[in-house]
Amino acid sequence: MARKRSNKKKMTMRGRIVLLILAFAVFGFVIVGIRLFYLQVVTTNFYQSKAAENQTKDMIITPTRGTIYDRNMTELAVSATTQEISVDPSGIRDKGKASVKQKTDEKGKQIPATDEEKQAALLAYQEKIAEILAENLELDYTEVLEKIQRDVSYVRIARRVDADIADTIMQQIDETGLSGVYTTEDSKRYYKYGNFASQILGFTNDDGEGLYGVELQYNDILKGVAGRVVKATNALGSDMPYDYEKYVEAKNGNGIVLTIDEGVQHYLEKHLEQVLQSTDAKKGVCGIVMNIKTGEILGISTKPDFDLNDPRTIPEEYTSLLAELDNLSGDEYKKKYSEILLRLWRNKPINDTYEPGSTFKVFTVSTALEEGVVTPESSGFSCGGFKVVKDRKINCWKSGGHGSQTLKETLANSCNVAMMDISAMMGADMFRKYFNAYGMLEKTGIDLPGEATGIFFDEMGEVDLATASFGQNFQVTPLQELCMVAAVCNDGELVVPHIVKEIVDTEGNVQQTMETQVKRQVLSEETSDVMCEFLENVVANGTGQNAYVAGYRIGGKTATSQKQPKSDNSLRIASFIGVAPMDDPEYAVIVMIDEPQTSEKGGGAIAAPVVGRIFEDILPYLGVEAAFSEEEADRQEITVPSLTNKSLEDAKAALDELGLEYRVKGDDDTVTDQLPVGGISIQPDNTVVLYCGEEKSTDKVTVPDVSGMSVEVARAELANNGLYMKQNGIASWRTSGASAAVTQSPAANSEVARGSVVTVAFGNNMTSQE
Repeated sequence: MARKRSNKKKMTMRGRIVLLILAFAVFGFVIVGIRLFYLQVVTTNFYQSKAAENQTKDMIITPTRGTIYDRNMTELAVSATTQEISVDPSGIRDKGKASVKQKTDEKGKQIPATDEEKQAALLAYQEKIAEILAENLELDYTEVLEKIQRDVSYVRIARRVDADIADTIMQQIDETGLSGVYTTEDSKRYYKYGNFASQILGFTNDDGEGLYGVELQYNDILKGVAGRVVKATNALGSDMPYDYEKYVEAKNGNGIVLTIDEGVQHYLEKHLEQVLQSTDAKKGVCGIVMNIKTGEILGISTKPDFDLNDPRTIPEEYTSLLAELDNLSGDEYKKKYSEILLRLWRNKPINDTYEPGSTFKVFTVSTALEEGVVTPESSGFSCGGFKVVKDRKINCWKSGGHGSQTLKETLANSCNVAMMDISAMMGADMFRKYFNAYGMLEKTGIDLPGEATGIFFDEMGEVDLATASFGQNFQVTPLQELCMVAAVCNDGELVVPHIVKEIVDTEGNVQQTMETQVKRQVLSEETSDVMCEFLENVVANGTGQNAYVAGYRIGGKTATSQKQPKSDNSLRIASFIGVAPMDDPEYAVIVMIDEPQTSEKGGGAIAAPVVGRIFEDILPYLGVEAAFSEEEADRQEITVPSLTNKSLEDAKAALDELGLEYRVKGDDDTVTDQLPVGGISIQPDNTVVLYCGEEKSTDKVTVPDVSGMSVEVARAELANNGLYMKQNGIASWRTSGASAAVTQSPAANSEVARGSVVTVAFGNNMTSQE
């Protein structure tokens, strides 16, 4: 019995041990199962990616960035095909070690290379590759060698390498029996016209991402989608001996068609560059040309600017900017250099705000008309040169005052006192209501980055209302100010300005068209019509006379605004906003000159002529036909026919029919030469010279300086030097002041061919303060 009990106890103990072992086994299997579930299900993506990293080599294929065009499909920014140079350090390591020279003993049996010999062979192999790459790519040798010696299977050495350089590298690698260097297709951004439209287009960084302008705003559309090349590799990171490769094609970016017109942009930039040089504007100049019906921006520019192909270099021609770096070194030099670059990159009409000055009087008068505070026939606006508001004396720009004026005359005279009287009749609530309606406290919505918004009073007192009536003590952007005037002349409709016209695919097929967006109706058509008449009168009889263009009806408004601190009389902004043609307004132009260093600082004196010259160039270019009045008959150009080898009698008859005067030199009956040559266009007051046997001088002549001369004196001075004059700008019969030459092209003292045409712009300084 005792033995049976003992056996039974042993059996029970064994059972427990077995159960315990089974429990541990089951528990172990559960733990392993949970771990396997975690590894194979929960973290499967992580380990799959790790495996892929170890077993494959992944190279990126850069897509070609989309082209940027002007509205006529002229290419402005393109991407040229280049090459990316990369290396496979792991593969180079294998090849380098294998390149060790084999030794044999006296019996011809190979002696295995030592580790030191393999390392020496590897280093020599790596150094040869580094030398070839550094020399051809103009890179630092030490940095290239460090990349080649990394413990990875892919390192990029250089991007956007020209194809001929890449070919030279690969040829040298092949000729020296090296390997491990690869090329893949890449692209390089290229701007065809250098500094043309630089702030609009913007530029890209080294990775092809847009940094400024359209390149930044439409980066996602332009950049495309990168492709990939995936290759199998062994444990050492080298390519597998069998052929395995997966190719994912890159998707090239779409193109952008701008509203910018290359011709309009060219004329705008030309005249801004000229006024920058003539006024030495300390804070630069800027301008915009806009279609007021559609909101399309045809041209926009800031000067000084920069070369898009070398955006981090200050152009040599801007000596005043480079002078700011004088006597600086180290960190101070770098900081100032960066500040100047940022100024060059800024799109001033959109990114910066200013006190608009008297162009804002268009707002004051249009609002008062729309609300019935005044009528087009209102009169009795008296100006004695100043007005006292509360305890503050606020001056008109004309110290002697304008006397009694009609409403139409207050705008033509740009009278501050009249504007203060009108705004007092309106009240602060109405003023603020229309300030909002014209969009001054919101972004215009233009499709460019970094747009600023207006800065206005939180609460308006009587003095605030008075000064705001003529555009002082608050700020807007030049684009906001232009949009306000555009709305006034566009039947009262405020449209959203835009810079992009269409998005196209790589084949040029239109994917999206940007339609005109009307933000709101601010004025009635009736008020708009009255304001158009008033603005045309500003150019015809008021402070904007220097914007006159023969054959075209131009309207506009001058401004000369103060900057802080206002005690500094040299801190002025001269501006002018012009609209044309006033019988059917379509185009608006603003020019702003920030801190001119000339004695004349008024918008009427230095900004209005620039807008006039821009209109004179762009209106014919845009197909707007000139209609000359009887008084303007002397401005209509006539193309001189080719008369050489014709009889003198026939030549005289041809010139008589065209209404051109002529002078004959020589006694022959046949025209042997002429001045100017056939095909040149001249105005009727010039004289054609017919050479009949007498030899014409072929010597070049020096252009005389005609600045300050009257029309008649300037024409005679040029004629005495064998040159012809094209008269631009204000005519003497249009102004009560003396009309005198203010600019000329070609410049004085330049050498030109005899018979050349010199364009001379005339103006007056009667409105120099406004």
